[in-house]
Amino acid sequence: MSNQLKIFATDMDGTFLDENRAYDKSRLRDILKEFKKRNYLFCAASGRQLLALEELFDEFQDQVAFCAENGALVKYQGEILYSSILGQDKASKLVELVRQNPHMHRDVVLFSGLNGAYALQTADPQFVEFANLYYSDLKLVKSVHDIEDEILKVCVEFPPEKIRECEDWINSQMTDIRATTTGFRSIDIMSAGISKATGLSHLLTHLQSSPESLTAFGDQSNDLEMLELAGTAVAVENAIPEVLKISDKVIGHNRDAAVLTELEAILAH
Repeated sequence: MSNQLKIFATDMDGTFLDENRAYDKSRLRDILKEFKKRNYLFCAASGRQLLALEELFDEFQDQVAFCAENGALVKYQGEILYSSILGQDKASKLVELVRQNPHMHRDVVLFSGLNGAYALQTADPQFVEFANLYYSDLKLVKSVHDIEDEILKVCVEFPPEKIRECEDWINSQMTDIRATTTGFRSIDIMSAGISKATGLSHLLTHLQSSPESLTAFGDQSNDLEMLELAGTAVAVENAIPEVLKISDKVIGHNRDAAVLTELEAILAH
């Protein structure tokens, strides 16, 4: 049995989590027991905020690493290893920018910070209700300047059929940010150069490990850089064509817990 450190990083929504945004804790518990014996590490690499990921893996917090906010925040064993602060001024500019887009309706903008998440009081109530599924401690504020927190990311919602068009539009309007789709209706906006690969690179450096030791699982365009970084790139079968194209292996559907099944298969060898 090899003692070489191996890292298994997986996207959450559409990849690791099922259609109820859940996973089998019993199966993961058994996997993590074997991971500890083999010097393997599980990492949740997600566009979700750190607080939400810590709630999702509450039982396993001391056994997993977190690459949150699409790589803008990395935490392992209680220590923040890396954070990229977007800042209030840039977040304020982004609000004014997206309001100019003809596909923006009712201030569907969310700000993710180190200590919580924030939506505008003018936001569509349905958007706020939906955001509560993914963000912990969501508060309503009058403006971005009322947020007493370090802002890491801005999340904006657009019609699904316009999401790629709006992603390109945002990136063309500001050069010091990076907008990326996270699914069918949301766009995450971080500082330029930030991706899940950025966050995972900091984790690898901290662990004195290399990308060759990394296996990554994904399904959406915000997973592309992570998959390209990894020594082994794995896509779920429900992934977008761009992800399927660059992956070394395609496994089953997220609704069937394909990532858990694959990790169990790896441990069986």
